[in-house]
Amino acid sequence: MLWLSLEENMKYTKTQLLAFKVRQAVGSMAIEGIQVSKQSEATMLEVAAGRVSGKSVREQLVAKYKQASSAS
Repeated sequence: MLWLSLEENMKYTKTQLLAFKVRQAVGSMAIEGIQVSKQSEATMLEVAAGRVSGKSVREQLVAKYKQASSAS
């Protein structure tokens, strides 16, 4: 993972740094063969920025897939 020095970090806003970190995570997942949708990438950014809790996103995903599996 590419780490930016403190001096380099000061050139960017918090939002830009969070977007960079999310893109790094998405890139790492792509290397492993995992495709991340734009919607999922946006959700990751929301969680990283603290606008949405990871717990609430996880609970929504579990509920969504439980509902889908019970309909099958």
